[in-house]
Amino acid sequence: MKFATLAIAFATAVSGYTLLDSSNFAAKTKDGNWLVKYYSPTCPWSRRFAPTWEKVYSDLQDALAPKDVFFGEVDCKVDRALCDAADIDGYPTVVYYSAGVNKGEVPGGQSYESLVEYAQKI
Repeated sequence: MKFATLAIAFATAVSGYTLLDSSNFAAKTKDGNWLVKYYSPTCPWSRRFAPTWEKVYSDLQDALAPKDVFFGEVDCKVDRALCDAADIDGYPTVVYYSAGVNKGEVPGGQSYESLVEYAQKI
């Protein structure tokens, strides 16, 4: 059990942002502001978007952390129920959450510029 916990913690630390699933989504997103990427690893658009998402996170993480803005992602192949609950109808989709409440899809959410501009306004 300890190994599984360490493996999950290591995977989260390696990606930098939080890997969200049914077991931690509500607890994590209830505090602060979250930009959550919903994706499918088999979707070509999700794979193309991955470097953009990584760059947004790496460029903004230090500036946004004091403002309680966090980044997370949900693998819809693994946790379809979370994606259905958020009304995700295409991949990738970035949704803004504030204090656990879905505030809607980030407009232009697949563009680096749009994501940075949106995140900086939170």
